[in-house]
Amino acid sequence: SFSKILVQLKDDLIKGDSFSAALSGYPEVFSDFFCSMAKVGEETGTLANVLEICAQQMEKDYVLKSKIKGAMVYPAVILTAMVGIGILMLATVVPQLAATFDDLKVQLPVTTRFIIGMGKFAESYWWVIIIAAAALVGFFSRLLKTTGGKKVVDDASLKFPAIAPIVRNVNSAYTLRNLSALVGAGVSLPRALVITADTVSNGNYARALLAVEARVKKGEKFSEAIKNFDNLYPPTMIQMIAVGEETGETSNILIKLAEFYENEVDEQTKNFAAVVEPLLMIIIGAAVGFFAVSMVQPMYSMMDAI
Repeated sequence: SFSKILVQLKDDLIKGDSFSAALSGYPEVFSDFFCSMAKVGEETGTLANVLEICAQQMEKDYVLKSKIKGAMVYPAVILTAMVGIGILMLATVVPQLAATFDDLKVQLPVTTRFIIGMGKFAESYWWVIIIAAAALVGFFSRLLKTTGGKKVVDDASLKFPAIAPIVRNVNSAYTLRNLSALVGAGVSLPRALVITADTVSNGNYARALLAVEARVKKGEKFSEAIKNFDNLYPPTMIQMIAVGEETGETSNILIKLAEFYENEVDEQTKNFAAVVEPLLMIIIGAAVGFFAVSMVQPMYSMMDAI
C-alpha cells in the first residue's frame, strides 16, 4: 500500500505539484505536522534539513510511545493471565469439588456457595461469558472513539494518582518537541500551536493549545497565554518559556525542555512498573487466598465431623 502511495507521489510531482501538496493528499499517512514541515522546507530551500528534523522527531515520538507501552505490558499480561486462569478453574475444578460436597451433604459457607455458583455458571454458559467479554470490548472501543467517551478517559487519566504524572509529562514533551521543530523550521507560532494540538494524546491539552493559539494571535505572549493552563503544564516549563522569549532562544529552550520531560517519562515508567508489581502481587494473593479458603474450609468441616 505504501509503495503505491510513493508511486502516486512521484506521478503528482511529475505533473507539477509541490512535494508538500502531494503529501497533503494522503492525510491518513502523512500528518499535518509532516506536511507543514515539508512546505516550510520548500519555501526556505532547506527541504533536506527539514526532512532530517522530521525523521528525528518521528524517532523521538516512537521511543516515547515505546516506553509508555512497555510500562503497560507487564500489568496487562499479569491481569489477563489471572482472569484466564480464574475462569479455567471455575469451569473445570470447582464443579468437581461441588459434586463431592453434594455427595457428602456438607453444609457450605456463603463464600463457597458463591464460588460454586460462579463455577456452575461458567461450566454451563461459558459461551455467554465469551460473548459478553467481546461485547464489552467492542462497546468500550466504540465509546473511546466518541467525543464524550474520550473526554471522560482524558479527564480520568489526569486524576488517577499513578498515571497522572506520566500523562502530564508525556503531553508536555509532545508539545515542546513539536513546537520546537515547527518554530525552528520557520512555522509561525499560532500555526505551530494548531498543528501541535493534533499531535498530543490528551484532549485537554489539545483544547488548551487551541485556546493559547487564539490568545497569541491577539498579540499576547506565549508564556503569558499558556500560564492560564498551569493545571496542565508545569510551572517550571512556563517560566523557562518566558526566559526563552526574553533572550530570543525560545526554540532552543523548547528542545531542552522536551528532552528533560522525556527523561522524566523514562524514569516515571520505570517507577510505575516498580509500584504496580507489588500491587499486582497483593491482588493475586488476595484472589488466590479467597478461593483457597472458600474451597478448603468445607473440607476441614468434614474432617472435624469425622
